Amino acid sequence: MYITTETPTKRRKVTKFALAGVAVLGVGAAATSAAWSDNVFFAGATDSADFDLDGSVDRVNWVELSSELAPITIPSSAFDTVAPGITDTYDVWVRNSGDIPVYLNPAVVEVTGIMKDFVTKSAVYSRTTIPAGQDARVRVSLTGTNTLPEETSGFISIRVEGSSSAPVPAPAG
Repeated sequence: MYITTETPTKRRKVTKFALAGVAVLGVGAAATSAAWSDNVFFAGATDSADFDLDGSVDRVNWVELSSELAPITIPSSAFDTVAPGITDTYDVWVRNSGDIPVYLNPAVVEVTGIMKDFVTKSAVYSRTTIPAGQDARVRVSLTGTNTLPEETSGFISIRVEGSSSAPVPAPAG
């Protein structure tokens, strides 16, 4: 029996040359693909949108900052003709002084004092989405119940809340 060692040595040499050739081709291809390149860069200041809802009782004088502790004053004559079965309305205004649309959530109208038990209340918007730079009317109504005593007094507060995303509609049913 003869044992030859020549074949494995030839295989090793062929394998080495093949691998070397692949490596050279790979380096050549990489060098070729990077021969041309170019870049463009952009930079600048950035700012998020302004979100600002202002209020007014006359659509002329706008108040930017108000809160529950410092509300916009409604005149005492605003709801002075509420009577049994009679509705009195008063308009207040909200303006979008920001950069993006404001979506109005349902207004919250609260009546306190003795009058709270003798009126129904509502608030209806002229539009529920206010584009930037525009305004919307909020018509607030109080209707006296049939048992409203004469000379009844109270205090009314109206809260209008805007958001940057449309409110999710209530489920049907």
